[in-house]
Amino acid sequence: MTSADTKTRVARTPIKTIKVRARDEDFRIVQVHGTLLVCSKAHGNCCCGWTEKGRAPVNTALYSEEWERRKIRNKVHLSFTGCLGPCAVGNNALLQIFGQSIWFKDLNGDQYVPLIYDYIESMLEAGHALPPPENLADHVYARYLPAPSGDTLTIGAAVEEDDDGLERLDPVCLMDVDPATARWTSEYGGRTFYFCSPGCKKSFERNPQEYLEEVGLGEACGIDLKAG
Repeated sequence: MTSADTKTRVARTPIKTIKVRARDEDFRIVQVHGTLLVCSKAHGNCCCGWTEKGRAPVNTALYSEEWERRKIRNKVHLSFTGCLGPCAVGNNALLQIFGQSIWFKDLNGDQYVPLIYDYIESMLEAGHALPPPENLADHVYARYLPAPSGDTLTIGAAVEEDDDGLERLDPVCLMDVDPATARWTSEYGGRTFYFCSPGCKKSFERNPQEYLEEVGLGEACGIDLKAG
C-alpha cells in the first residue's frame, strides 16, 4: 500500500464529537486518537532544543508543517510543551495514541520528524498501536511503569455522543460554534458552515473541498465533494 493510499484511508475515518459540559455550557469536542507532545525551548523548557547544552534545535515549524500536510489534525492533536523530562535524553517527545504512551528520545535532527509522522500514520491506518519501525526503534523508551495486572479502570465521566455536533464544527479549526450566535458563516454544498473567526471563514472559502476532505467532515455531513 502506498503512503497516498494510507492518507486516504486515514482521512476517511469517521469524525465524531462528544458533548462536554464546562462553565455551565455544553460544548462539542472532536474525539481524537491521540496527542503528540513535543518538548521545545520556545515553550519554556530547560534542555530540549538548547544548542548550548548539546541539543539540536527543535524545528517546531517542521512538526507543524508535517502535521498539516498529512491532514491528520482531526485524528492526532499536536502540542508543543515545556519540560517533558527526562532531560538527559532530550530532545524528547511523547506520543499518546490508542491508549499507549510512546516516548521518544534523542531526536537531535530534522530527519526524525517525518519518521514520527510515518509511524503515526501507520498506526492510524492499522487502527491500533504498533511497535516502532526499525528507523525509530533506538529512539523509543519506556518512561512509565506498566499498569498493575488486571487494571481496567476507565477514568472520566461516561461519553455522551452528539450526533448533531458536526453541524456546529468550524471546518478549519474544528472549534464548536453555536449556530444561534455565529457571526461568520458560509454556504457550501447546500449546507451552512459556521466559523469562530473571519480568518477561518476566509481560509475555508479559498478551498472548501480541501478542508472538508481533510477532516472527513464533507462525507460526514452528506456532501458529495466529487461534485464540487
